[in-house]
Amino acid sequence: MNNSMLEPDPKISVIVPVYNVEQYLARCMETILNQTYKNIEVILIDDGSKDNSSVLCDEWKAKDNRVVVIHQKNAGAGAARNAGLEIATGELIGFVDSDDWIQFDMYETLISAIRKYPEADIAECETNRTDGRKEPFKNKAKNVAFCEKTQKQMLEEFFRIHGGESNYGIYTKLIKRKVLENFRFVEGTISEDVMASYYFYTHSDKVVKVDKKLYNYFQNQEGVTRKSVSKRDLEYIDAFGRIHEDISNRWPEFTEYSQINYARANFTILGKMKLYGYDKKDVNLTCELAKMKKIVRQNFKKLLFWKMSLSRKILLIWVCI
Repeated sequence: MNNSMLEPDPKISVIVPVYNVEQYLARCMETILNQTYKNIEVILIDDGSKDNSSVLCDEWKAKDNRVVVIHQKNAGAGAARNAGLEIATGELIGFVDSDDWIQFDMYETLISAIRKYPEADIAECETNRTDGRKEPFKNKAKNVAFCEKTQKQMLEEFFRIHGGESNYGIYTKLIKRKVLENFRFVEGTISEDVMASYYFYTHSDKVVKVDKKLYNYFQNQEGVTRKSVSKRDLEYIDAFGRIHEDISNRWPEFTEYSQINYARANFTILGKMKLYGYDKKDVNLTCELAKMKKIVRQNFKKLLFWKMSLSRKILLIWVCI
């Protein structure tokens, strides 16, 4: 059989890290287990939850024999997903965050996309960012457009060469197992999605994009990004630094774009520091701020003429003063 072809009824392993989400887990699980595509295993990794999430995971396992539960000490989302990958048996792998939820035909639609374009290693849908007030609807996606992308085109999207939103989220993707054979998430970081998406695109020949918002990303209004910057935020910059080093060696034609994205990452964190503050007593953060400002100033013209909103350009000017 052609290695690109799917089995007639391929199993999907859906990996879900769980940490202190007792109020959201039911919404997430109901939309996964009630998918119109039924050959699914759901791997819940209880990452040392301190609330009732651990008990809820076991209850879901008792309700549905497609659910597998792992309990482990808290080690972060990357380690939790790696634990899920270790035991996943599906021909296709998906990732869902436990405070998010998906449309009921998400995986049926993504599998249909791969069947139509069997050379694609990944099927990827759009994201609906929501505060959670609108619950998932059961209507099947209609008039869905599929578009096959080459590896080069996906890297252009990853580096946002033509503008557009970032597509670092792993949760919108359904991935053939062969892509993940030698892959593990970077552990101990809050920016593992950036590195993971980069790996997926550089290890896939083609990707099929689905022009439909099938994944609901929950933006919790109580704790959104308006927090002072900590050392952990700097991991976002580190991720793009590692990507820049790798791309320069393997795809030199993207070197300039990866360098701009590294500068943009510095600008993003520098902007957060200016807007939301940081611990000025932390000598390391103060030193990093000076480094970031230097890098952003060195790339000021390139960033200014990059495809950004007017408000972002105003912020760029402000942080460089």
